[in-house]
Amino acid sequence: MGQDANVIYAAGAVLWRQVGRKKIEIAVIHRPRYDDWSLPKGKLDPNETMIGCAYREVMEETGYTPVFGPEIGQVTYEVDGISKIVKYWSAQAIGEPTGTTDLNEVDQLLWLSPPDAKKKLTLVDDKSLIDFFLEFDSGTTPLVLLRHGKAVKREDWDGDDGDRPLAQTGQIQAKRMLSLYLPYSIQEIHSSDAQRCIETIEPISRSLDINPIYSADLSEYSFEKDKEAPLDYAQDLMDQGKSAIICSHNPILPKLLKKLIGKKNFKQLDQKLEPGEAWVLHYRDAEIIAVDWVEAPRT
Repeated sequence: MGQDANVIYAAGAVLWRQVGRKKIEIAVIHRPRYDDWSLPKGKLDPNETMIGCAYREVMEETGYTPVFGPEIGQVTYEVDGISKIVKYWSAQAIGEPTGTTDLNEVDQLLWLSPPDAKKKLTLVDDKSLIDFFLEFDSGTTPLVLLRHGKAVKREDWDGDDGDRPLAQTGQIQAKRMLSLYLPYSIQEIHSSDAQRCIETIEPISRSLDINPIYSADLSEYSFEKDKEAPLDYAQDLMDQGKSAIICSHNPILPKLLKKLIGKKNFKQLDQKLEPGEAWVLHYRDAEIIAVDWVEAPRT
């Protein structure tokens, strides 16, 4: 999906941290330029993804490195007659701040209980995002179901289908995936042993310094023989509580998602992935709490 040049795009997060066993606190920042209390957010840089922007803005405005959870909402309003769209995610602050903030941009940060954060925030839209955040609850783990990038067409390939590589567009997509998945603090990358999947995850694996795991259980050949193998594979990762990427194919990924979330919920989604697209399953205790769709990297 392209972005409208006549729209201002921005992104941010409800940044939270665990306090004790059950309590959480939410970060609220003071912006001296506007003399208001806000959630961390900001405008996209050129060629930046929405989630990449939100990740950067949280680090720049709070100093904390976040681990992102579900997308929790979108706010649209007008600025000088131009529409502004701001997307928000849930994001957990891990450890102590490692960066420094620009005091001209943010001169105070408070950690407050959700009710106190709502009272402190200046904008009504920011207050409502706290409510959306609380609906999801905190502490989910992501499982990314990624379709490989754009491959050479079957009719243009004379060799074995498992050896069919990425087309040039797919190669560009693969090189631009990092900003989409870096915010999720991925621990493992699993892939079909088909060449187009291997080439899709190689750049992000190198960037994250992760040794990928290749499995025939995630391939189309295996799926034709055993329809349950990919489901068992994904379920095992969820049982282990792994934040992971699974790179595979249509129709494997839609059928896998359908079984994990149920037919009724599946009907509410776009029911297939285009090359380079993904679903991010946010789960807790092996139960899926939310599903986000991720567009393919722009080429």
